[in-house]
Amino acid sequence: MKLVFPDGEHPQVLLGHGVNRVGSDPESTIVLDRPGVMPQHCQLHVSAQGVMLDVPPGAQVRVNGRQVAAGLIALRPGDDVSFDEVRARLAAIGPSAVRHQGGVAGVLPPSANDDPGVTAVRPVLPRYVLRGVSGDLFGRSFPLLAATVVGRSSDCGLQLDQPGLSRQHARLIPTHDGLQIEDLGSTNGTTVNGRRVLRAIAQAGDEIGFDQLRFRLTGSLQEAPAAEGAAESAPTTAPVKLGRPTWHWAALAGAVLLGLVGFVLLR
Repeated sequence: MKLVFPDGEHPQVLLGHGVNRVGSDPESTIVLDRPGVMPQHCQLHVSAQGVMLDVPPGAQVRVNGRQVAAGLIALRPGDDVSFDEVRARLAAIGPSAVRHQGGVAGVLPPSANDDPGVTAVRPVLPRYVLRGVSGDLFGRSFPLLAATVVGRSSDCGLQLDQPGLSRQHARLIPTHDGLQIEDLGSTNGTTVNGRRVLRAIAQAGDEIGFDQLRFRLTGSLQEAPAAEGAAESAPTTAPVKLGRPTWHWAALAGAVLLGLVGFVLLR
């Protein structure tokens, strides 16, 4: 897939698998330094299943001329996407038939900047992803690309409009050792696996809570399928100390009981 900018604000961009950030922040995957474009305006999640547009609260994004609400929306080749006043079109690489609003399939028309010198960007893959497991956020994913502040304030990297959250509730910092969590003096607290913490390191699989909101920490969106496949072929990848299973003790007790019965009968 690629993004084509018909008005020439940006060279067309090949979208790689993973997370492609769009915004005025110089660290964005696609930098649009234009009035009305937020530093972190939106994200394009590209996978084998297609392209998902992730719109944060307050961002002005239109798809095919219609304003979209905050959240995830699926995109298809031929869709027009506007980042405030910057227009772009999602296109397949090479000739591709798409269905237009009139229901007639056709070939994508050439763009004003549709040239062989297309810019290929390498998307930044998140080391960790927060996946909602409670309330209205159940099933939603929030990639963590860099240090991120969670809270109700509009200047938070992960703004969650929930009454129990503080304006700046906690800071999340991806590291090689895990996700570093720092509570920022919140009123209702931050938890890891049910325990309230001021500072902690969370690992993939841990449950992280902000007030009543609960999230499961997972690995990169790209790494997750590979990890699942590895789990199927090798269920245990590292030694794990476990207590003896219940069936072991039950079998042992049964053997002892049979021995006692045999002893009594022989007498």
